[in-house]
Amino acid sequence: MKKMSNKIEKNSRYLAIFSLIIVLAVAFAPAFSQPNLPGILSFAQQNPATNIGLGKPAIVQPGGTVQVKLQQNVQVGTVSSAYMYTVVYDSGLKIRNYTVTVTSSGNTLTLSIPPSVEPGLYDLVIKGPTTIRLPRSVWVYKTLPSKLKIAHFSDQHYGAGQPDVITGDMNRLAGYLVASLLGPDLIIDTGDIADTASADQYAQAVSFEYAFLYSYPILAVPGNHDHPPDSFTKYYGDTTWYRVIGGKLLIIGLFSPEQGYPPMEQLQWASQVLEANKDVPIKIILVHHPVFYYQGELKTRYDDQNVIAPYDPQKNPNSPVSSYWGANMDAVRYFLKMIEDYKVNYVFSGHVHRDLFTKYTSTRTGFTTYFITITTLGMGSAIYDGLDFYTLDLTTGNIDFPFKPSTFIGFNNDSTKLAQNTIPVGIYPPRNNLGVSNQVFTPTYYLQSGEAYVFSVENDLSYLDLENTVVWCLPWIGDFNIKVLNALNGASIQVLDKMYLDGKLYLALHVKLPYKGRLEFALYRAPDNQPPTIKVKMLNPAQPASGATVNVFVEVADPGWGVKNFTASYVLAGKEYKLAPELYSPNTLISPVTSFVYKLTIPPIENVDSITIKMVAFDNAGNQATSEYKLAYQTPTPSTQQPQQPSQPSQPSQPSQPSQPGQSQPNQTAPTQPTTQPSQAPPAQPPTLPILPIAGGILIVAVAMLVLLALRERKKNP
Repeated sequence: MKKMSNKIEKNSRYLAIFSLIIVLAVAFAPAFSQPNLPGILSFAQQNPATNIGLGKPAIVQPGGTVQVKLQQNVQVGTVSSAYMYTVVYDSGLKIRNYTVTVTSSGNTLTLSIPPSVEPGLYDLVIKGPTTIRLPRSVWVYKTLPSKLKIAHFSDQHYGAGQPDVITGDMNRLAGYLVASLLGPDLIIDTGDIADTASADQYAQAVSFEYAFLYSYPILAVPGNHDHPPDSFTKYYGDTTWYRVIGGKLLIIGLFSPEQGYPPMEQLQWASQVLEANKDVPIKIILVHHPVFYYQGELKTRYDDQNVIAPYDPQKNPNSPVSSYWGANMDAVRYFLKMIEDYKVNYVFSGHVHRDLFTKYTSTRTGFTTYFITITTLGMGSAIYDGLDFYTLDLTTGNIDFPFKPSTFIGFNNDSTKLAQNTIPVGIYPPRNNLGVSNQVFTPTYYLQSGEAYVFSVENDLSYLDLENTVVWCLPWIGDFNIKVLNALNGASIQVLDKMYLDGKLYLALHVKLPYKGRLEFALYRAPDNQPPTIKVKMLNPAQPASGATVNVFVEVADPGWGVKNFTASYVLAGKEYKLAPELYSPNTLISPVTSFVYKLTIPPIENVDSITIKMVAFDNAGNQATSEYKLAYQTPTPSTQQPQQPSQPSQPSQPSQPSQPGQSQPNQTAPTQPTTQPSQAPPAQPPTLPILPIAGGILIVAVAMLVLLALRERKKNP
């Protein structure tokens, strides 16, 4: 009987410990679930090479050779193997992977491209004692098209935007989507990729370009906001370069830093490149600062002292020469003479955040060079944010603009210098130099959340019916699904194929976005059936008195598909008043976001004890949450007066548009983001406990107890 009792007691202990393990496993199951989606920025990596990479790929035919000059701090050692690969859509997603032969001399590697390589833009991987990866670094072509399609970006200004950084984030992606749906063969970028030349901003740029412009080679030069170029060179490599494409096209990239023009030794180097390639029929130069601040035609020559003269607001206000270059007329004349001598067809620029198209015909040689300067893609502008798109005839050298807005004037004269030749993208809320505000073109929104990437895009450009099959490359963990949340006026998206490779999800998407089309969709890993949470985080002042303005900070969180919108109102004396929630944080959507903090401003209310704030939030999966919060005021002095009902608060007005850099202000930078945060910030969150390690530790202890108990019983009962 005693033996039976001991056995029952022993089994009871086993059962108790086993039950504890089960309870802990269930309680902490979320802690052991797969991590959140990693976010686009996980693609960020510095360029191990100086002369090739994303932003200046080597351009080669099958069977050709490529030189790779490694950064000084990069040592690959003895190369054991190398390969190049890409993912393309050809009746399905296909990976093209080729072994590459490598010879080395110091920090310079010479790669032999196999003759069997198919055309495409390739990542390069070189293995030795260390492995180096060069994303989007080799562009292979067999034959060139008769007309090369070129998209032109400038002044992306990662880390900034107007009127806020989030608008800049959205407009940059809007530009990428529009460009990819137009299907370019090549993208050129004329500088100011970053706003403050910080490493974080270049990490953002290379990540988003890799993800959403995966199939398109990019040739980029730095601008004055990329100066000093230390971080630029870490991510994009050399600041000057040239490429010859098929013996038909020469492209030279120059660097004009803060001084507003390239230094003389750089111009002399460009002259040597032109001399060495003078038989190449079509020649293009990319330089950030425009030589001309002028819209229209010029018939002159480099040494014309009357026309080619420095700008002076009093003595020579009509000079076509920009004040940037005009600070060094020797550089101006050297550059123009070089243009005339070597018959350079096109000079592409940016910097001024407006469109300036100049047709320059040399009276000395009779040759015409077209100087095309375009607006910004993601910052404050004199007109709007936008990009340009050209078809370049590789036989004649002629350029065409296949997608012209109704405002297009080309190279016609316009003394206002406010031409609108480019394709506008995104939105532009501020008042521009033409007095127009709240412009809507291709409004785009994206959100990276814990379980999904959510996108919306609309086409309000009547001359564009956008449709193309594009390849996106996204960092991904786990399953994949797509849900179309909204599709209007003929817009559609279809996943033609998907491929998982090395922590990346490649998607072939057929997107159709006609005029007035609108598309909202989620790329998700798991369904989101949980509503958002709403929590009041802080009051400012902490103990409001009647008659005072009160700021209420509310956190809306959704770890699934993310927060879509938030509305609020308050009730006083039985009447409801709408509030205008103001986004307080985050100030950028460049990284994954699972919660937003909104500021609600309650206007002064006299003689009141409390009001009720009513709040409603939706997430991107359609789940709704509601919440009420009683805002108590300090007890007012007794009075027979009734509470005064405030007037309906007005919507906050948009900030006025800062003036653009003028010719008399060559050093003026793009407008900075206004500060809107109050002096008292919401308190920091208490540190969260590391749930996963704690849960794991408890489970390990429990299992260890079970094992020890079993061993003890075995000793007792051998």
